[in-house]
Amino acid sequence: MPTTRNIMSSLLFSLPFIGNQPGDISAGQPALDAANLLKQTIMGPPFTWPWNRATLGPTPVSGGDQDYTIPVTTFGFLEQAWLIDAKGKAKEIPVVPTLSVESAIQRPQSCAVELQDDLSISIRLNTLPDQPYTLDGFYQKAPVLMTSLASSWAPIPDNLAYITDWGFLAMMSMITKDIRQQIFMQKFAAHLLGAQDGLTATQRNIFIGEWLSLLSQTDRTRATTQQGIGARSQS
Repeated sequence: MPTTRNIMSSLLFSLPFIGNQPGDISAGQPALDAANLLKQTIMGPPFTWPWNRATLGPTPVSGGDQDYTIPVTTFGFLEQAWLIDAKGKAKEIPVVPTLSVESAIQRPQSCAVELQDDLSISIRLNTLPDQPYTLDGFYQKAPVLMTSLASSWAPIPDNLAYITDWGFLAMMSMITKDIRQQIFMQKFAAHLLGAQDGLTATQRNIFIGEWLSLLSQTDRTRATTQQGIGARSQS
């Protein structure tokens, strides 16, 4: 899917809504920071996208070790993993946050990404494998930060411009303290969640809870500012 839209496209979309307040005050800021925060939100967990998915393996695993280093330079987070035995039978194993060292020997039932650097990740199985397996999986790639207003939204495709444009407007309205920022942020959240059919109810609720917390914080800040202005006008 093509990506032709860039940050400037989204900025031009948002300007009429925020009263043409400048988004490029110095070296592309604050629009550049708003765009990168938005990109990290869209491409970060719990959101998964087919256009951002990559294959992790296959990686041979054996009975002598729980930990396996896999070369990867674009890793964001592990989406799904499975083990394939010598007969070619595959079985998915859950991805968990972390695992301890274990001396039991059996078919592993879960895995976790324990370590990560710029060149590789280390995946730990919950037990020592009882026989040779092949570990495979999917991961979501990390977002590459944009460096100018001419930077494209890639890999986010153009058909999701309704998410990037409303999300960018939400970020800019928060920066400019627009009184309609809650409306814009709710519209962005609705678009983003609407494009994610695979989320569980728990994942949706966590994101909505965090987003509502952000909205309430901005509302409290605005109320405090208005109270201060009212107090000064009465003094």
